[in-house]
Parts: sequence; C-alpha cells; structure tokens
Amino acid sequence: MATTAIFGVVFLGFVLAKADYSRAITLGIFTAALVLVPAPYFVGTAALHQALALGGLLAAAAGSFALRVTPETALHTNSLIKTEFYNLDVHTYSNAFPKSAVRGGALARIGDRYLVMSGDGRLHVFSWETVDHVIVSTLPYRAPINGEAFSAAAGRPWADHFHANAPQEGQRRQAGHEILNAEWFRAYGLLVQEVGAVARIFVSHPYWHATEECWTERVSVLESDRAAILRGEASSEWKTLYETTPCLPVRGEHRRRGIPFVGYFGGGRMALLGTDTLLLTVGDFGFDGLASVHAYPQDPSASYGKTITINIRDGYAAIFTAGHRNPQGLYVDPFGTIWSTEHGPQGGDELNRLVRGANYGWPYATYGTDYGSFSWPLNKSEAGQKGYEVPVFAWVPSIAVSNLVGVERGAFSQWQGDLLIATLKAATLFRARVREGQVKYLEAVPIGSGIRDLMEGHDGSLLLWTDDQLLISLRPRESTTGEALFAEKCSSCHQSKLISGNRIGPDLLGILGRRVASVESYPDYSSSLRGVGGTWTEERLAEFLKAPGNFCPGTRMDFEGEASTTKLQAIIGYLRTL
Repeated sequence: MATTAIFGVVFLGFVLAKADYSRAITLGIFTAALVLVPAPYFVGTAALHQALALGGLLAAAAGSFALRVTPETALHTNSLIKTEFYNLDVHTYSNAFPKSAVRGGALARIGDRYLVMSGDGRLHVFSWETVDHVIVSTLPYRAPINGEAFSAAAGRPWADHFHANAPQEGQRRQAGHEILNAEWFRAYGLLVQEVGAVARIFVSHPYWHATEECWTERVSVLESDRAAILRGEASSEWKTLYETTPCLPVRGEHRRRGIPFVGYFGGGRMALLGTDTLLLTVGDFGFDGLASVHAYPQDPSASYGKTITINIRDGYAAIFTAGHRNPQGLYVDPFGTIWSTEHGPQGGDELNRLVRGANYGWPYATYGTDYGSFSWPLNKSEAGQKGYEVPVFAWVPSIAVSNLVGVERGAFSQWQGDLLIATLKAATLFRARVREGQVKYLEAVPIGSGIRDLMEGHDGSLLLWTDDQLLISLRPRESTTGEALFAEKCSSCHQSKLISGNRIGPDLLGILGRRVASVESYPDYSSSLRGVGGTWTEERLAEFLKAPGNFCPGTRMDFEGEASTTKLQAIIGYLRTL
C-alpha cells in the first residue's frame, strides 16, 4: 500500500508542477510500479527490503521526470568553410533556445543585442558573453499568433510532425478528406524599428478567425521603451497594424482544394521604406487559379500575391507590386533598390528587383513547372507575357529560397555590395555578385541546414537562423600561419616565385638578403624605394611591413601595414623559406 501511495504522490507532483511528461515516461513509471509493488513480498517483509523496493520506484520516477524536465545542454561547435575569398570561421549554437512548437522564425537587431522569433511566435533576446557562450533570455511578449485556435479547428496538435514543406498527399488520401496542417501555421517575419529610445517590434503572422472558418495574414506591432522591452517590462501590448483581405476559407466553394491551408506560402517579410512606411511581402497561399477559383495574385481587390506598403502611423495600405507566388526575401540596399527572393513551383525560384506598380506575372508567367509535370498549365504564351517583369535571376531546379541580405558592413570587404541569398532545400548560402543590375556569378557556400533567415551582426558577422533552430555565426577566419597570412595580405600584389611575370609588385623569391629595389624584371619601383639602398634583413622587412609609408615616404606600396608583431613574425618566417 505504501508503494502505491508513493506512486500516486509522484503523479500528483507531475500535475502540480504542470510537467509536460511523455507517454513513454508514464508507461515507464507504471511498469516500474507493476514490478516494484509486489517486490517486498518476494524479497521479504523486513523494513529494509520494503524501503529498497520503494526507493527503486522513486528513483525510476525521478529519473524519468528528470529526463523530461531537464533542458537539453546548449552546445557550441566551431568549423571551417572555404570560399573563394575567405576561410569562414563557423560557430554553431544548438539547443540554445527553447524548443518551438513549429518550424520557422526570424532574426533582428535591437540595441546592442539581437532578437530571434521562433515559429510559434515567442521572442528571445540574445547576445554573446564569449564566442562559445550565447546568453539567451525569453521575453514575455509572444506574437499574437493564435496557433492553438487553428489547431483546435484542425483537430491536430500544433506541433511540427513533418520534416519537409511538402503537401502530405498520402495522408490526405488515407484520411479520405481534406486535412488542415496545423504545423504550417507559424510566424513569418520580424522587424525592429528604433527611433531614439523607442523600439517598435513588427511581426507578420497568420490569424485564424474561428467563427468564419478562415484565416488572414496580419502585421502586429509592439511599441515601447527599448530598455523596458529588453528587461521584459514593456507597458504596452500588441496592436494590429494591418490585415489582409479577403479572409481565406477552408470550407466551401471558394477554398483552396486538396490542401486548403498552405501556410508556408505566406511570404511575410518586411522592410522599411523611410521612417513612416513599411513594405510587406504577402504570398498567395496557393490561391493561384489552379487549385482555387480565384487567382488572387492578379486580383487588385485582394492582398495576396502582392507586396504592400503600410503607413506605420495610421495603417493605410496600398499595393506596391503584384503577380507574386511566395516572396520570402526582402532587402533594400543603400541606393534604395528593393530586392526580393521568391519561391517558384517546381523550379523557377526568382531574384527580383521590385519597382512600384510592376507586375511580376504569377501565375501566368514562370520558369517553373507543376509538380510531377513538365509544364505550368497557366503559363501564357511568350507574347502574352509581355508587360510582366522578368526576374533578374531564376533557379532551375528550385533551391527553396528564403531571405536575402546585402553585405554593407566591414567584416567582409571582399563581399561588399554582394547579395547573400539563403535557401531551405539546398541548405546553402548563395553569394551573388551583382554589378550593373545583373548577377555576374553565384558562389555556393554549403551550410548543411535549411536557412530560414539571416542578417548582418553589429560587428559585420553573418548570423543565420535555421529550420532546426540552430544559430550560426560566420566571419572571416583570422589567418595564423605565415603562408596563410601571405596569401591573405600579400599575394594579390606579389608572387612567392616568378611564374607568369610580375604582378603589381615584384616577386618575393629570395627577398631576405636581396638588395632593395633590385629585381631587374620589375621596372616600377618608386624613386624613394630605389634610394633606400642596402639589403632586406628581417629587421628592415618588419619595419617596412609595419608601416610602409613611415619606412619609405613616397613608396607606391598600397598597404596600410600590419600592427601585430605575431603576424609580422609569421609572414617574415614564411618569406625566409622562399
């Protein structure tokens, strides 16, 4: 009887603690009880034996409980990715954030820290104590996404069951009716606007209207003192700034057939066009005229398949561009050019330059095809597509683009002005060299996880948020070996040996002990360097490389100098081997 009582007390503790224990834990403890309840009768009735049996039950219960309630340990790993211009120092942080009910999420800067919004709308502020320790604090301002209400209507848990953003046709046929995929009901975009000490947090997300059995997309805003927000003490509440029309039904003639709710077609990316104007991308949610009565991307009375400008002060909204499928990326460069990345169907993912009033053609113009087919049935003829804007670049097959960002800060000087395009299916970061409005080339940087969002950090590093809730930081790896430092700092102007004629500067083969300005095949020495005289010693090279202009005023050496004694010694050590 005592054993049974303790078994009951354990479960009472679970209830009072509101522990989210699993079925496996329940069965494990129940099995332990079945074994241990009669144990005293087999081992004897001595008080010691009974205590041992009861202790075993408690240990089983406590161990199972601990396995569930103890959070996973945050892990930090460091690796290297080689690219054309950089060796990338890759820091990956796993289990650093509370697990989200569903996939998705977005990143933003706020003050001198950062925000991440998980797919279920929860906000976490984070920063770094050291490179291997990210500090995370969950804020009490969950975005007003009513996933629980949608889940109730769907009759399915609001949880991420599947590992791909693909229609679960087999399950739909097996069920014999159209299902609502609750795991696709998730937050989309995050944007922070800071005006003095005030911060506005904008989030885009779906919203379920239970009575009408339909959903819309909303932009909600939380505005308060920035310091109060970061402390978790903001006095204001979320307000609805914008809501799409019409409300999209999941029942009746005007629903999307087959899969009524395609929540991952929501777009939802945001950018600022000045202080008072927000630009929002809105996907078509699959209402393209093929699986639905309406082709909303070409309907000026509907919000879907559009980009929308929204006045932040009064919520007034207007269509900016039309003819989009699922525009998931948005970036405004320093010159005011608006770039967007967009999902095509099977193929035809796009990089677009957005121009007010332009029509980008969907669903009547795409480079993609229908799933399981070799064409897109709604494509117009080439003549019929005149007047539609063509993409700057398109991917065939699809890479499942997500967001994009331009390189503006100083950490990646060789990438300055390039576009970095994140992908989900390809699990790759693409660097697009854009010049004169055209993509000159793409470099693929393999990441290994689907990238949901990315941004530049305060220090110019690149921060990535993945669909499996990894936070990844990328920055150029500091070279430490002499050969690597030579390649990074010297090889653009000098060769280590003469291979195909001199570059901007002379070759450095045998530089130690060589007379200054003495390479006969190099005619471009400055008169000041020719006048230095003597030979190159380690001491002279160190002095020259530390500050070329000080050592030899008037030199043509276009190099600011290397202040690090350790790096100077490493470079000179490498030059000694030439």
